Amino acid sequence: MRGRTRASILVIALTLATLVPAGGVATGSTGGGTPVMASSILSEDELVAWWRQRVPSTVCNRATWIDGVWTCEEWVPYEFRAGDGAVTPRQLIRIYLEEGRRQGVAGDIAFMQGIWETAYFFYPDGGQVRPWQNNFAGMGAFDGSGGHYVFHFPDVRRGVRAQMQHLRIYADPGVNTTGTNLGVDLVMNVDATADWNYPDRWRTIRNGTDANGVPYHASAQIWEDFGNGRWATDPNYSTGILRVYRNALSYHGYPTDAATQRTWHLRFANRGGYADAYAYLGRAGATVLACDWNGNGRDTPGVFEDGRWQLSNRRGGGGPYVTFTYGRAGDLPLCGDWNGNGRDTIAVVRDGTWHLRNSLTSGYADRSFHYGRVTRGDIPIVGDWNRNGIDTPGIIRDGEWHLRNSHSGGPGQIVFTYGRLTRGDLALVGDWNGDGRDTPGIVREGEWHLRNRLSGGPGQIVFTYGRVTKGDVPLTGDWTGDGRDTPAIVR
Repeated sequence: MRGRTRASILVIALTLATLVPAGGVATGSTGGGTPVMASSILSEDELVAWWRQRVPSTVCNRATWIDGVWTCEEWVPYEFRAGDGAVTPRQLIRIYLEEGRRQGVAGDIAFMQGIWETAYFFYPDGGQVRPWQNNFAGMGAFDGSGGHYVFHFPDVRRGVRAQMQHLRIYADPGVNTTGTNLGVDLVMNVDATADWNYPDRWRTIRNGTDANGVPYHASAQIWEDFGNGRWATDPNYSTGILRVYRNALSYHGYPTDAATQRTWHLRFANRGGYADAYAYLGRAGATVLACDWNGNGRDTPGVFEDGRWQLSNRRGGGGPYVTFTYGRAGDLPLCGDWNGNGRDTIAVVRDGTWHLRNSLTSGYADRSFHYGRVTRGDIPIVGDWNRNGIDTPGIIRDGEWHLRNSHSGGPGQIVFTYGRLTRGDLALVGDWNGDGRDTPGIVREGEWHLRNRLSGGPGQIVFTYGRVTKGDVPLTGDWTGDGRDTPAIVR
């Protein structure tokens, strides 16, 4: 499958035009913390695998507060009691991720909040909340109230949904005063009365203030801000939740500071819409690329920074990583299949000289040649222009594309004009229709214009995706292994 190099092309164009954005953290982050309003990093299968090895064999059923410390009085065998037996762990995890996506909340971390609140959904007898109440986050369990105000939700899904809606009070500045812009009605509890029902409680918190007059609304946009009267009185509330979450990240090889990684929003079709999947890799300032590093037919994330490469063979950007040094600061990184073996490797362009390497390791270039006037503004690109299974070089000069079918210098063998690159268009390369040939594309103020021919003319596929004018970095890759390249943006 060709078309695996084009993910790096645009970033190089941006680098040369000094337009690489300053970067950023995961969606919704206020900087320096773990955002509540964000995409889940961990998938359903990853959470299930972690759960199976993490769930305890015994749990504390009753504890007493002695000299400032909780002391367990009764240990009992563990039993999964979420929904009073209505769901399996996998089903509950799936609901958390689905409802998280619906509300824009990190569903994987909300699941960890449920674990922390319920002792892995065991619901110890010493707690206020009971399994049949479908309440997974202690909602209405006020200190010293004996469980009198605990909300009982109709079913597991609506219990999780209420948790997500409550998180949005604290984390989403855009939630209105009545909750009518949540995308779904506020959940009504089973035992609702005129004086005590969840929608009214939601509005009371949304529009209320704490003892110091500070509004609750938008006061905990990162998980680290919970506790000390935000959701819970325990000052270590968020520490416990995030400790469990980071254990799950570490188990699957993700960096435990994943919230500080840049977020990749992957689409599986050449049209606008919501992301179909997410990846997390790369710090602010690093160049992002995506190629088929292991020859399995799918492109996955990689980053280059000052000669250091970090590559993931997982679509989500997790480890174990392939890391090595090749090149140096100021080099322009590329990736492609230079020898037709079905596996992409690396290259750097330095002062117009291309240095290709046929393995993902440090060492000398396997082939070097000069092509283009990169120091004078030419943009280097690579692609399989003739369907022979080998990626070869090209350059874009003032909007004119010059492509070669061999790893050598010389005049362009295919030349055409496409886009207005001198006026801000950003160049892309990909196999948009799965025919084995890479062809051009440009992104103009967030609008993608793709052609299925190596020629100028109007875009044959046109759509809008991402906020490119606000710093999103567009790139492409074959994320599903179907032979077609589709868009992504890195934010």
